[in-house]
Amino acid sequence: MELKHLRSFHAVAELLHFGRAAERVGVTQPALSQHVMRLEAALGVRLFERDRRTVQLTPAGQTLRDETLGALAQLEEALASARRVGALRDNTLRVGQLQYISHVFLPPALQSLMQARPEVLVELVEMPPYEAVSSVRSGRVDIGFAAGPRLPRADDLVMREVMRGHWAVWVPQTHRFAALEEVPLDQLADEPLIVFERNVNQQLYDELLRLLSRAGRRPRIIHHVQQPQHGVPLVLQGLGCFLVGSYVIADAPRGAVMKRVAGFEAGLHITAVWRPGGRMSLLRPFLSGLPRVR
Repeated sequence: MELKHLRSFHAVAELLHFGRAAERVGVTQPALSQHVMRLEAALGVRLFERDRRTVQLTPAGQTLRDETLGALAQLEEALASARRVGALRDNTLRVGQLQYISHVFLPPALQSLMQARPEVLVELVEMPPYEAVSSVRSGRVDIGFAAGPRLPRADDLVMREVMRGHWAVWVPQTHRFAALEEVPLDQLADEPLIVFERNVNQQLYDELLRLLSRAGRRPRIIHHVQQPQHGVPLVLQGLGCFLVGSYVIADAPRGAVMKRVAGFEAGLHITAVWRPGGRMSLLRPFLSGLPRVR
């Protein structure tokens, strides 16, 4: 039994007219008659008594109508729901969000997308930066962002550097580091430090501790922050030096200054990652709003 056969049967059962039933289901009358005949053949019973003037349900037809009416309505609603979900999925861009630094580069990209395609929905999927590549490959997101050292190239992905920076430290204007052009790594290792939580970026956190330990001392980390905007106020309270990527904080409260840290081997990079055959009709306006490193 095919769904189209059951639809045709119910149209005839309600209207008791093959011509009007064919119009309702959107097929020709001969095609509708074939649907009913094939349903009768599959069941081995007659469903209608018909002559040139009248169409009547047989007892078997009445039973089939009554027993399948609710099921057909539920099935039609399920199919409509599936279509709505599919249309919603086709009109949704899934973006990997980095909780610590997305505020730096994501808003202009979202604004660009909304201006070009106001009907598009955006689903922000929060994830650590080391999951960007795997999440794009698996289809969990349409575009992701990695943060840390430069990503190695991958033939199956498109990568574009969004931001480039270096390790920096925020200190009060009265701190001895404020007078330096760059803060030596070995001097920084003597200071109480404020850094991001390890769960923000586990790989970068471990690399940071390794580099700090090269100065010959155990890093004096006295506080972790989940959000970067919480770091500078702690600096102004005299609790320590806030170690962070140079691109993370655009403006700080009066009384704090940012200084580059000398001695780190590699710079910091934020890299956008997406599939070359991905959903470019949605990605193009989003990408046009992302900063581009030249």
